[in-house]
Amino acid sequence: MKKVTVLIMTLTFAVMSIVSAGCSDEEANMGESEKTEQKSVVQQESSEESKEKVVDISVSESKPDITETQLKELESFMSAYNGVPEFTFQADEINAKEISKGKTIMLIPDNSNYSFTSLICGQFKDAAKSVGFSKNICKESDGTTSFYSESLDSAIGNSDIVLMYGDINKDDLAANIERTQANGIKVISVGNMGKDENDHYVDYTMPINYKLAGKLLADWTITKKKGKVNALAINNSDSTLSTSIYNGFADEFKKYVSSGYCTVLSGSGLEIQNGLSGKIKQAIEKDPNLNYIVVLDESMISDAISGVEQSGKDIKIISTGGSVSALEAAENGSVEMLVAQSYEWTAYAMVDYALRVLNGNDLPSEQDVPVRVITKDSIKNALEENTYEIDGFYEICFGSNFITGYSDIWNI
Repeated sequence: MKKVTVLIMTLTFAVMSIVSAGCSDEEANMGESEKTEQKSVVQQESSEESKEKVVDISVSESKPDITETQLKELESFMSAYNGVPEFTFQADEINAKEISKGKTIMLIPDNSNYSFTSLICGQFKDAAKSVGFSKNICKESDGTTSFYSESLDSAIGNSDIVLMYGDINKDDLAANIERTQANGIKVISVGNMGKDENDHYVDYTMPINYKLAGKLLADWTITKKKGKVNALAINNSDSTLSTSIYNGFADEFKKYVSSGYCTVLSGSGLEIQNGLSGKIKQAIEKDPNLNYIVVLDESMISDAISGVEQSGKDIKIISTGGSVSALEAAENGSVEMLVAQSYEWTAYAMVDYALRVLNGNDLPSEQDVPVRVITKDSIKNALEENTYEIDGFYEICFGSNFITGYSDIWNI
């Protein structure tokens, strides 16, 4: 069977949990020998319910400085994500129109108040329509368990395959998912877990390398500060996706940071809605040595910006994200660097995965959902070259060759 090649460039508090070296009163009273032995520890809780430590990073003060060779290697690695992604995803061709003929596909989205949710929903409908699904369903969502429950029940008799997008707790939906599956409908989880992580109760978890985003965030701080990073990570405690991104950040941090620490401020979805800027301001004021703030969930960008402004400190912010508001923050310099993802590309990847599930094809070990390193300068250059307004930048940021690529794969 003929192959088509596509580049996989993969990519969106409970109570404050901060553990770092040299920040507490107890540490201030340590002797010099004790301080030398003290390690900087970053701890993160996976959710309000479990309170489990998902990562434990230690950076020894006696660790050798990062070398110039290592710094150049990291800079070279990041440079591969500076431009418009190529499309070289390796996949068997399929007859998309034949697979989708007479079938209905449903996407149950995250809260529609998030700007990226409306983007993913609109692009999903366009992609599903292009391959010939007789009907595609994606309704406005409040992101609650009730909405997901009602949507799953409505899929019975009205849909052939369902994708659940976002960080909804599947434990609360077990009966609904099982009832949907019992009626011959496949259920796919998307956008809440990284590659090699499987969501529970569902039939499939779409494999996306979200750790890559975390790795790029870490590499940026490491190269900018020559391995001496004092960071505050802002984490969504309700988000397993935020945890996946953090794990990628943590792995890289532990490997390359020669001197410094990272603390973690976690907030729940409810706290995000009510504003976290005050807590972020307090965290900044308690730690005068911070040199980077790392936002792991784009819903927290505005709170991070506000917290820094309230503190009066000049601390750089980097983040993940792909919505118009996230790109605007990068364009005006409020966010120094954005590890951006294309929601349009993500939508096409979801439809491709659903088609392969419906057709019984071998599924890819990693679905292509690219990321790109975005800065104020790269946005300026792109807008000058394409004469687009900022609300069109998410299109020119990732080009349109993936649409052609998928059309070829789908034989349409």
